[in-house]
Amino acid sequence: MQLTKHTDFAFRTLMYLASMPSDQATIKEIAERFDIPKSHLMKVANSLVHHGLVQASRGKTGGIRLAKKPEEIGLRQVVEWMENTLEPLDCAGQPCVILKSCQLKFKLSQARDAFLESLGQFTLADVIDTPTRNELHTIQLHLG
Repeated sequence: MQLTKHTDFAFRTLMYLASMPSDQATIKEIAERFDIPKSHLMKVANSLVHHGLVQASRGKTGGIRLAKKPEEIGLRQVVEWMENTLEPLDCAGQPCVILKSCQLKFKLSQARDAFLESLGQFTLADVIDTPTRNELHTIQLHLG
């Protein structure tokens, strides 16, 4: 299963925000850091705000920040919210001569469910390197 770029960008944004010692970053900063088109990242950020994962503030000192602690952001939820569909196949959209006897969609759906169940065990905190975050914070304090 391959996730869309929309979900990939959402994870990168969330992980970046969770890893940085400052509590806020700009869309421009994140887009440049990951070489992501700013227009795409704006759509991702809007989705993250809509789902309550990120808070946004406007203006010269504006930016985005996590709306929840990394431990409260489930990876499964992010995938389910960001993906347009998690259906493995579209059997209804095209004529198929084996539709009545085919079990492929059922098996792929079982695999998808197992993937989501496994992903449901993890949060954003599980996929960021906390020591790195602490080291970045320490470095910033020394430079600051």
